[in-house]
Amino acid sequence: MNNIKSKLNSYSLGRLIEAEGRPTNTKLCPHWVSGFSDAESSFSVRITRDKNRKAGWRISPVFTIELNNRDIILLKRIWAFFGVGSFTERKNGKVVYYVQSFANLTEVIIPHFNKYPLLTKKRADFILFTYIIKLLNTKEQATMVGLQKIIDIRASMNKGLSSHLKIVFPNANPIARPIIDFEGIPHPNWLVGFIDGEGCFYVATKKNKSKLGIRVAMAFTISQHSRDYLLMSKIISYLSCGNVERPKGRSEVRFVVYKFNDIWVKILPLFKKYPLQGVKKADFLDFNEIAKLIENKSHLNPEGLKKICLLKTGMNKGRVHLR
Repeated sequence: MNNIKSKLNSYSLGRLIEAEGRPTNTKLCPHWVSGFSDAESSFSVRITRDKNRKAGWRISPVFTIELNNRDIILLKRIWAFFGVGSFTERKNGKVVYYVQSFANLTEVIIPHFNKYPLLTKKRADFILFTYIIKLLNTKEQATMVGLQKIIDIRASMNKGLSSHLKIVFPNANPIARPIIDFEGIPHPNWLVGFIDGEGCFYVATKKNKSKLGIRVAMAFTISQHSRDYLLMSKIISYLSCGNVERPKGRSEVRFVVYKFNDIWVKILPLFKKYPLQGVKKADFLDFNEIAKLIENKSHLNPEGLKKICLLKTGMNKGRVHLR
């Protein structure tokens, strides 16, 4: 791993560390990196025709994290954490960190996720990804037999084979996806990293018949695909609060905390001890300020309510992110 990292272009890494004059070299916790990767990363394998290859096909595995450009600093910190790979900005407002070198995947990316495992069903895709990397490292793709092994594994990853590949490889036989046993959340920073990707701090103001005519409600949520219902339910016991909802007509489950006392006593202290790392931290800070106003009963007077409405307006999609 050290040999691979030493090959990273020092000029590129130096520019990364100095980007925009911010401390992007602050070391990320490896548990946080795995939690965030559970939320935002992708392990994929592209299969394309290449007449220069012995079997006529190029196999291109890649580990990717793609974010909105408002989180460019965070993505550069992840790049610095791994010390390998490449970084690019796209015209669609997205920034992408990716690793596609067999050596970098074998010596850096795979060892990290073996030591600090993914917890969602994405771990099954990671395991299948490692199977393909092993076959590539032994040049199995150079024979039709080896190529078919790779196709069968790829057919079980993510959304399976494309319609084109299904036609080209009609005998593809997807292997069984690995069964992922949930062994518990290993560290608070895994959860914080996951929340940096999938969490939301929400404040609602609704009309009612009180003196001020407005009621303030707070909620903390984590959303995930319904296949990870078990993980969401385990977060309830881990944080000792909340419940899991299943929105109608959607393949989604949502861990939700509505009770203000749980937010005040259990949720806010978590992020004060284990800070968020991305732009979502700004939403948390506003959420925390609103919680303080409510705890002090300031939401029951016009001035306090005005402060809450102002903070709420600038949260989430209402926030202006400066590059």
